[in-house]
Amino acid sequence: MKILACFAAMGAFAIAGCGSSSGTDPCKGVSGACTGIHAGASHETIQTALIEAKSGTTIAFEHGTYDLDLDLSLTVPGVTIQGEGKDNTILSFKKQTTGAQGLLVNTTGTFTMHDIAIEDAKGDCFKAQNVDGLTIREVRTEWTGGPKAENGAYGIYPVQSKHVLVEHCVAKGASDTGIYVGQSEDVILRDNDVEYNVAGIEIENTSRADVHDNLATHNTGGILVFNLPGLQIKKGSGTRVYNNQMVDNNTDNFAPEGNTVAMVPRGSASSGWPRTTSRSSTTCSTARRR
Repeated sequence: MKILACFAAMGAFAIAGCGSSSGTDPCKGVSGACTGIHAGASHETIQTALIEAKSGTTIAFEHGTYDLDLDLSLTVPGVTIQGEGKDNTILSFKKQTTGAQGLLVNTTGTFTMHDIAIEDAKGDCFKAQNVDGLTIREVRTEWTGGPKAENGAYGIYPVQSKHVLVEHCVAKGASDTGIYVGQSEDVILRDNDVEYNVAGIEIENTSRADVHDNLATHNTGGILVFNLPGLQIKKGSGTRVYNNQMVDNNTDNFAPEGNTVAMVPRGSASSGWPRTTSRSSTTCSTARRR
């Protein structure tokens, strides 16, 4: 009891699972309240940490693979989720049985996630909704079996959010879009790598988005900007697309039949599609057709 009280006073907790842990402290170097999650932690353990988190808490995952059969969700604002590298700390949903995404964050405050991977979700790998101040950095989302119609729709999916930054991320294998930003405001997507998705990046009904210095390769289409009817936010504008590299976006379209992006032709580089009032310009954008 004295040991527990000491840790509580320091604002740091370590939650161990039944898997193999290196014994290192995942909260090392974190200032403020931190909950450490060790390799092998169960879904219940992780979800409990997300529920009990307070604003300002960091949830720090040790390196390792976490096999999860249910989705995760967070509603507390001001939380940070961090791992020990996007190739070292992996939330795997390959065995997922229920849930529309791997991780859902739905909060009106800020949220930060970095240095972690989310793989093989039944639906979207990561969805953030209503967040004001979203930072996603050094995150990888991937369906590890390669391009398949059975893969989830979106890798990184901010929607109805404000002040969004997505940088130095990797998104692979989405049956719709690797990084999809919908109905949002004041967005920066930069220095990301999107590969083997139907669409690499999409900006939908969003205002003031800057999309630059990204690499889109081996997708069906590189970068799309558009407005769709029938959504809560009717019109996006002011999008700028520049200094991106779009190369070899010739992967056959593997979107499920009936999806809007199933109409994207192989070899598309960058386009306002199907109709958009956004202003977009692209440099260094090449696509080679076979």
